[in-house]
Amino acid sequence: MKKIILMLAIVCAAIVAHAQVVTTSPTPLKVDSKDVEIYFHADQGNKKMMGLPASTEVYAHTGVNIMNEKGQITSWKYAPDWGDNSAKYKLEYVSANLWKLKIGDIRSYYNVPSNENISSLNFVFRTGDKSKEGKDVNDADIFVEIAKFTHPSSPSSLTQVPAYGATRNADGSVTFCICAPGKQDAAVVGSWNEFAYIKEQAMKYIDKEVFGQQFRYFEITLPESTVKKGVPFSYYYMIDGKSVGDPYARLVLDPYSDQYIPSTTWSSMPKYPSDLVQGVMLAHYSDDLLAYNWKATGFKAPAKDHLVIYEMLFRDFTGTEGQAKGDGTVRAAIEKIPYLKSLGVNAVELMPIMEFNGNNSWGYNTNFYFAPDKAYGSPQDYKEFIDLCHENGIAVILDIVFNQSDGLHPWYQLYPAASNPFYNASAPHSWSVLNDWKQDNAMVEQQWQDVVKFWLSEYKVDGFRFDLVKGLGDNGSYGGGTDGYNQSRVDRMKRIHGYMKEVNPDAYHINELLGDAGEDNKNGEDGQLNWLQLNNQGCQYVMGFSDNSDLRGFNAPDWGRAAGTTVAFLESHDEQRLGYKQYAFGEASVKGKIAPSCARLGSAAAQMLLTPGSKMIWQFQELGNLQNTKNTDGGNNVDPKKVDWNLLNNSYRKGLMQNYAELINIRLANKDIFSQTGFSMNLAAGDWYNGRKISYKNGDKELFVAINPQTAGDVTVRFDFKNGSNDKYQILSKTYNSNPSFNAAYGEVVVPANSYVVIASAGMSGVEDIVAAPGSLNVAVDGSHVSVTGLEAPLYIYGINGAQVFSTSAPEASVALPAGVYVLRSGAAVQKIAIR
Repeated sequence: MKKIILMLAIVCAAIVAHAQVVTTSPTPLKVDSKDVEIYFHADQGNKKMMGLPASTEVYAHTGVNIMNEKGQITSWKYAPDWGDNSAKYKLEYVSANLWKLKIGDIRSYYNVPSNENISSLNFVFRTGDKSKEGKDVNDADIFVEIAKFTHPSSPSSLTQVPAYGATRNADGSVTFCICAPGKQDAAVVGSWNEFAYIKEQAMKYIDKEVFGQQFRYFEITLPESTVKKGVPFSYYYMIDGKSVGDPYARLVLDPYSDQYIPSTTWSSMPKYPSDLVQGVMLAHYSDDLLAYNWKATGFKAPAKDHLVIYEMLFRDFTGTEGQAKGDGTVRAAIEKIPYLKSLGVNAVELMPIMEFNGNNSWGYNTNFYFAPDKAYGSPQDYKEFIDLCHENGIAVILDIVFNQSDGLHPWYQLYPAASNPFYNASAPHSWSVLNDWKQDNAMVEQQWQDVVKFWLSEYKVDGFRFDLVKGLGDNGSYGGGTDGYNQSRVDRMKRIHGYMKEVNPDAYHINELLGDAGEDNKNGEDGQLNWLQLNNQGCQYVMGFSDNSDLRGFNAPDWGRAAGTTVAFLESHDEQRLGYKQYAFGEASVKGKIAPSCARLGSAAAQMLLTPGSKMIWQFQELGNLQNTKNTDGGNNVDPKKVDWNLLNNSYRKGLMQNYAELINIRLANKDIFSQTGFSMNLAAGDWYNGRKISYKNGDKELFVAINPQTAGDVTVRFDFKNGSNDKYQILSKTYNSNPSFNAAYGEVVVPANSYVVIASAGMSGVEDIVAAPGSLNVAVDGSHVSVTGLEAPLYIYGINGAQVFSTSAPEASVALPAGVYVLRSGAAVQKIAIR
């Protein structure tokens, strides 16, 4: 969930209020509108004139756009010289951050001849001394469109609502459809005729019921002769004089942000036609827009109670090494899939990738839910990433934002804030973020149904993590507070899960509720998973403090949740880095010291990864990343973070990563023993001095985890070994550069300070065993020597940082490798090995 709050504009009773930089009276504006007044909301847009006192002289630099008969635009005609402080351009102070400009008759004010077609009024506001400028978001000029389509809509002869968005029909025609309750006139405007407004593109309407509520849908079908097969086009809707995009667009062209996306991200990205249209988000359609030849068609996602998820933000996962440019891409992340494979995770969770506002974002400011954001790559890039993850046995989960949208969503732009049927003017819950969706609007839920089905079927994702579930209740459901049990949320999440199961019965459904245990458990009864975070406790532990370091919550029943219903974690995008807390506030023997810091991070990971239930790692947690993620007020710092793969060059951080790989492998290679049966643990704060421990017993299999939380001195941890001989057991993993020991006859395990050790029955799988998925290779490991025979495709070997260390096209390979974890790939066959 995000803590970035966008305040609604201050409005006055004299106008219809929009959360926009400029509102008008009357609205919408027409060329012949009388007594026109323009209201400038200084706390919207770029906000550079917010908070000015009433005594400030504020002026408008204003002109008009003129459209010719072909729909071509001439921009900023009849504007004065910059800095003209004539009385006609001076604004009147109304109230805090609200200023008024009297226009009166539009043609007279701008001296526009009667034979010229005005398409918009254009504004940049400024102080009289020109020191401050008020503009739209991203410092764009402000355009107020003139309602100019004069061909009214009429009832449709159709009896059923067609599919939303743009749909190519069997006869080659394309049907366009948008839901717009309460509106009277609509038209589709497109690039097929240079965005001309013609009567043949006036849409008809259908009034239909959805989930018991009545809605109006506008639709039109254009013939193949207009929207030719194989010829891409872009379009928008003109609805009651307002230009808006298509909420069901599969790709969006953004007039504000696209120009800043480098060609290296997507060389053939469609360009925004700024010479023909301005200031409106365009839907882009192409018959092969989403074409992709899937390879991993037989992928079977891991069981939902054995997930080890890697949470990833494309923006910061890759990019310019050593810098915080936020230039990570999908294609660069594809090159790191071998790293993910070597780490051993079986799922990645992508922070929101749907079309968001701007190019530099965490993605929680979504504008269009069916379109991937181009800032990271093309639709084919996203699909290839998902496909290759599947080839490597890794599921892909999308973080998705159903609580709020940003201000460019078409349904947000179509209506005044105070009477928008799709949004709440103020959130009914206590987690108000951006623009709050009205969840009990039936069309909003229809959108959610269509969104989850689309991404599951078209992009073959394996499930969703739902952001800020606390905000997904009905408007009248918060009488008991936001955090209390909310039956409407339970019902909604069950319905959404049901929509998902229609496409994929095994799709993951993960809730970020972080609230009432009863609600979590009710969701769990439906097969849903729920986030469970122990960041504060984990930070206390890794800093070296026993107070509030209880990590028993990693086992769901000890947190009041049913077994197998949680995704537990130490770090996520919303929490502070454990490594930063160590570095800034750790106990004296830990703070600023690499060896004990990494040792404690690894022993915290052992307590998380070797307890039952699904777990999650935030990107670079496994390297002990210590960048600060918080602002001074405690809120999230969403700025780009330094790309620091060079952490792997430090032996202790590389050793920490190897510990993570070992622990994950132990967990996933021994699923039969990781259950509540035969399980016990002592991970409370009170276990600080006698040592913490986890044990599993299942038939002849035993697994013991001993942890020394103390910052100095060895500790002896006691277990009930079934056999009295050390030969019956093996060490599967231990803190990097540590020397633990055990004596099965006496039931004792000696663990150095800050460290952990995992001991298991001889023959149980450890990281030194070869783990194969989804294909198999004929691999032999003898010390540091690796041999591979019977190759039918080129062999590539990657190190833990994703870098290729060896390749050959020969049918056999033989190579000596340094100690470490490696991924071998030949065609579709992938295997992981470890060299000790």
